[in-house]
Amino acid sequence: MAGHNNFLLAMILGMCCTIINGLFTVEARTSHYIAEYGGNVSMECQFTLDPGTHVKNLQVLWKHNIDKLKSVEVVKYINGKDIEILQGTNYSARVKLLSNELHKGRAILHISNIKRTDAGQYSCIISSHGSDYKVINLDVQAPYKKIIKQVRNVFNSSGDAVKEVSCQSFGYPKAKVTWMVDKENLTEVYNISYTLTPDKLFNVTSVVRIPAKSNRALTCTFWNEISCNATSLTFNVSENSATERSQEWRLLFSSLAIIIVIVFLLAVVYVSGQWKMFYQKRAGFHDNICTNETSTSEYSTVNLRNNSEIIIIDAESTVTRLLNTS
Repeated sequence: MAGHNNFLLAMILGMCCTIINGLFTVEARTSHYIAEYGGNVSMECQFTLDPGTHVKNLQVLWKHNIDKLKSVEVVKYINGKDIEILQGTNYSARVKLLSNELHKGRAILHISNIKRTDAGQYSCIISSHGSDYKVINLDVQAPYKKIIKQVRNVFNSSGDAVKEVSCQSFGYPKAKVTWMVDKENLTEVYNISYTLTPDKLFNVTSVVRIPAKSNRALTCTFWNEISCNATSLTFNVSENSATERSQEWRLLFSSLAIIIVIVFLLAVVYVSGQWKMFYQKRAGFHDNICTNETSTSEYSTVNLRNNSEIIIIDAESTVTRLLNTS
């Protein structure tokens, strides 16, 4: 705050010195700039540096005068340094002072990605061995470049089927919309609406109604009286209907294709499950056979062993009887 007060004090003292000696003056290259929404603009003030005067001795301030009671500092240059200003989201690094041009006696404020809120009055204040300022006006226009059309089938108050055709576009300032049918003015306009977007652009929508079976060519024109700029769109409603039918057929075929793919995947999953169950059952049956064969083999082995033991015992008994007989 103290630095800001010192800067203003220096400006006031400089102005007093200017009145006395009339040496230092600031001139505007032009007092009125016109810029396009979303584009860039460079506003320039010019001044004369005395021989031996260095740019480090300059103090430059650009202010945006929002209204008669409110102004905002945009860029500031003091003693050879760009002073950072908390500009908020409105400017957010879109503005800068071309400080490399100061030694040429040019104080240029560059604004990029211009918004509607950038429009208004700017003050270019410069102090060196004296002080002076100039006021510059910036006008921001937004041409109605893109027109969006829409056709709907509706019923009028009499119950008859009609086509409701609308044209919509965004721009600034407010535009007038006219319609032509086969190069003849269409005076009956069903509705026209104007709404303001957050970017301060006009959302303009104009609507007309024509017979349902009309094949005539329509032209809607957005006319900006201030900038004398016109943007037109010519189209045929029947072509639009054919396009809509084509889109409906494409949507239908796409839906059918998706359904077929889903059914195929479900069938694959089902068949895979059935095969898996079959192999599990087959593996279980094979295990049972192997188990039975193993049990039978073990049983045969035991019987063979028992029979061998019986044969040995019988042989021993026979030998004993023979010995006793002898």
